[in-house]
Amino acid sequence: MRATLSLLAILWLAASPAGAEDWRVGLGPDVLSEPGDGPATRIGGWLDASYEDSDEQPSVGGLNHANIFADTRWRSFQVFVEGEYERETDLAGYEDEHQVELEQGYVRWQPSEAFGVRAGRFNTPFGWWVPIHWSILMDSVTPPLHVGKEVVPEQQIGLELAGRFFPRSVLGLDSELGWSLFAGYGQEGLDQDRTEGVTFGGDLHVRLAERYQLGVSGYTQRNRQLDDRRERSGVLYGEARLPWNLTVRSEYVVSRRDHVYEADVLTGLSRDADSVYAALRWDAHRFGYLAYRFGYGEDDDEELFTTDERAVHTFTLGILPRPDVRVKLEYSHNELVDSARSDFDHWVVSVGYLF
Repeated sequence: MRATLSLLAILWLAASPAGAEDWRVGLGPDVLSEPGDGPATRIGGWLDASYEDSDEQPSVGGLNHANIFADTRWRSFQVFVEGEYERETDLAGYEDEHQVELEQGYVRWQPSEAFGVRAGRFNTPFGWWVPIHWSILMDSVTPPLHVGKEVVPEQQIGLELAGRFFPRSVLGLDSELGWSLFAGYGQEGLDQDRTEGVTFGGDLHVRLAERYQLGVSGYTQRNRQLDDRRERSGVLYGEARLPWNLTVRSEYVVSRRDHVYEADVLTGLSRDADSVYAALRWDAHRFGYLAYRFGYGEDDDEELFTTDERAVHTFTLGILPRPDVRVKLEYSHNELVDSARSDFDHWVVSVGYLF
């Protein structure tokens, strides 16, 4: 806890970077700048640290992420490289592993708004949460179930075709229609923990006046860790920015999965895994917000070969003392339905810095 408070003090005194006001919840580096006529490179990144405790695990704290990226753009071309140190924890606060990895590395050619090609390692275009991926930009610390349980992988290694159109106004609001089709490949030596072989997916979404969004995504892969089974997942997602500084967001995920056997016995992991969350955020002040998220869905325990149902209530107080500093205090109550596992509570304080 002392280390986390020390980090907060250092970040408070640090010089504020130019353009920090551009960092907003739900915006990643892809949308922070537009390609110009001349070559331009932006180098930036973020880091965060946390102190957390739960009923199931002793308290743990330390640096969670240290991320740096280089974004080079020239006319219709972009080269993006992102490296990251990560201390992984699961939804209960258990510390998993420490790793340094190439998070993203791709080349993009965007000859027009309606069509572009991206090749390399990039965030999976699936729903709202997964493509953004940077936890510091989210309004909560712990992710929803489908992200924490990696229903789809964080990244793809492959090729994406994508674009966006700007139809006429809808109900008097400017509209944007975006689409994406992608294919990837995974195997053990490619830092793809679960994916084996060829993957496919796509996304289609519409935005109105940058206040409303509705989309649908699909994805299929083979899971190397679980009998090389075929997994087919889809998500319906939406967000609305309402009067009185309120934002609502929801994602409904369905996952259809082949059977998993252990010693020739059908296991509980053969169940399909659906999940949903609904979130409400009130931006009460430019220095802070309050958020609540309710999530419910199937929760796999791959060590016990069982799948239970979990309900999660998450309450977050976000404090933004400066545009480049994020402080989040969060409490989650986890209820395991008809399970041998016990209910538990989880507390966390997180401090992050964008540069």
